[in-house]
Amino acid sequence: MEVKKKDRKFLSALKKVYEGVTGLPKSTNALEVRQLCNDYIRKAFSHSNFQIKGSEYLPYEKNSIFIYNHLNNHPYYTEDEGFQITLDSHFISSLILEKYYNDSGIRVVRHSLPEEVNHKAYYERLNYIRVYSKNYIPEGLKKEEIITINKSFYAQAIDHLNQGSGMVFSPEGNSYPTNSSPGIFRPGAFKLACMMDPQPLIVPLVLANFDQLSSKSTFKCEIKPPFRLSDWGVTNSDDDSFLEAVNTLNHQYKKWVMDLKSEENGFEGEIAALEDKIKIHKQKDNSVVFYGSSTLRLWKSTEEDFPNANILNLGFGGAFIDSLSEYFDRLFRDIVPKTLVLYLGGNDLSLDLSVEQIFNDIRSLILKIHRKFPEAIILNLCIKPSLERAHQLQKIATINRMMMEESQKLFYLKQIDFYHTLLNDGKVDPQYFLQDGLHLNKKGYKILRNALKPHF
Repeated sequence: MEVKKKDRKFLSALKKVYEGVTGLPKSTNALEVRQLCNDYIRKAFSHSNFQIKGSEYLPYEKNSIFIYNHLNNHPYYTEDEGFQITLDSHFISSLILEKYYNDSGIRVVRHSLPEEVNHKAYYERLNYIRVYSKNYIPEGLKKEEIITINKSFYAQAIDHLNQGSGMVFSPEGNSYPTNSSPGIFRPGAFKLACMMDPQPLIVPLVLANFDQLSSKSTFKCEIKPPFRLSDWGVTNSDDDSFLEAVNTLNHQYKKWVMDLKSEENGFEGEIAALEDKIKIHKQKDNSVVFYGSSTLRLWKSTEEDFPNANILNLGFGGAFIDSLSEYFDRLFRDIVPKTLVLYLGGNDLSLDLSVEQIFNDIRSLILKIHRKFPEAIILNLCIKPSLERAHQLQKIATINRMMMEESQKLFYLKQIDFYHTLLNDGKVDPQYFLQDGLHLNKKGYKILRNALKPHF
């Protein structure tokens, strides 16, 4: 097994998680322990490559049930005497729930076996809900005791959800390699949902590659649209439809995991879907084409918002400026737009590029578009401020100002400014954003529509 410096750094950081949690004074309460644990976990994952997709699907309600397919750790990531901190569940608590809800939620953790001293020392400090897992039953424990303790899970879980905290739960009760994930779903998490009125949202988190070395893979998490079992016609766990729904979700999960694992870091899947979209677009000449990253991809109402225009939305999620440039000729092979609406540059802020680099890259793509379509008008939407990028507001404002100055030199370019409309007293106004603080909600898209409308 080839272990690189990156893996050693990651393991060292994981050991600090274990030592930090177990070494705290006994007077430290569980909430403080979890907070410190989350801080250590974030530092550990800073030594790895990871990807979170679908944050736009995070619900506003944090008291939801977040389910995930539980993956093995790579054997190298063993902190102490056989003990491993489960990477996937800690990742969810710290890099999703804590980040987006300021609350890491409550996890469900199996009871330790008598010989698992480190496991016991670690999880007792975190004070999560404990249950007995099938493959980890101490000798001599009566079946009645196991049933009674496991049934108490429901009361504890309902209490936490009613208090406004999320539940992080793997329906399998065991961990698996990515290639054979998930295992068979057990009904516990779904029975819990049926016991509550109203039913809580269930948020599927799909995981891949947490069983790999960090130096050889990217840890992946994709958030899928949340649902209630009642959306599937399930109101009671005794109904025949209950087990059918659980099994259907179980099978769907297998496809999701394989798709996520096999997906390239590029955009081939999305580009192929856009090519299919172009093929069925009836009037390819004189189109108004929206081209850019997820701010455009998620603008589902473009045709309704501009009913008199021949709209073709070619936004794709996570696109960088160079991605848009790379796929431009391929996507615009059979299209002759009269207007292009661009949104780009926001994702490039994560690449640690200078203001000048991002401005020059935007300008280069605009010049490339003009050379291909000299008659087309280009409407460039300013980079929006967002809660996710609140620390980069000055940088965003500077790029927008530079683009406004550039638009005054080029007759075919109009810079669309709505930056300050999304602010309140100089700060990003959360009323315009989804739960992830990055993507716009309906109110946010109304701002964009109103900013663009005079130019149509």
